[in-house]
Amino acid sequence: MDILIAVPTFETIYPDTYKAIWELDKGGHNVQFDFVRGYDCATARNKIVQLALDRSVDYVLMVDNDTILPKDALVNLLDSPVDVCLGYYVHRNPSNHYDGRLNICKLGWFNYPAESQYTAAEIKQLLADQRTKFKIHGGGMGCALIKTDVFRRISYPYYDWVNYPDDNRGMLSEDLYFCEQCRVEQIPIYSDARVGCGHILRYAQWPE
Repeated sequence: MDILIAVPTFETIYPDTYKAIWELDKGGHNVQFDFVRGYDCATARNKIVQLALDRSVDYVLMVDNDTILPKDALVNLLDSPVDVCLGYYVHRNPSNHYDGRLNICKLGWFNYPAESQYTAAEIKQLLADQRTKFKIHGGGMGCALIKTDVFRRISYPYYDWVNYPDDNRGMLSEDLYFCEQCRVEQIPIYSDARVGCGHILRYAQWPE
C-alpha cells in the first residue's frame, strides 16, 4: 500500500520524533514522508489531507511533532486495518504535566470530560484480555492512521476549531472536530492497545 507519513508543525520537529519515524518498521509498504510547517494545527492537518488526496495514497499517518512512535506502530495500526485508528500517549494537562490520563476517550462520552479518558492501567487490562483494536469515541491525533477515502466521506474543513454553545460539547479542538465528523457519518474510530507512544512534555514521557 501507499502511505503518507506527515507531521503538522508550526516551527520544527523534535529530533526524537523524526528519529522514530525514520526507524519505523514500514512493513514492506511504499511510505512517503512530508511535513507542513508554519500554520495553525487545523490548517496544517487540512493541507496534509490535500497532499494525501493529491498523491492518491491509501492511508495517511499523522504524527505530531512531539510524539515518539514505537518501532512497530505502523505495522500494528495496519493489522486488521480499519478506517481510523489512533495510537495513544500521555495527555498534556494545562500545567504541561502528565496527570495519568491518555489522549483517547471512551465510547458514549460526547463532551470529552476528564473521566472519559482511558488510563494506562485500563490499556494494560485490554492487552491482558488480548483485545488489541477497540472502539473509542475519539481522541488526539498525535498518532493517527486514517484511510484516505475517509476524507471523501466527510466535509471540508476536515479539521477545525469549533464552539458548540447550544450543547454539552463546548469548544472542540481540531482533532476532536474530525472525530465528530466521523461520528456523524457513522465512521467508527478505533485505538490499538499495542501502540503506546511517547509524548514530549517537559521531557519525553510514556504511558506507565
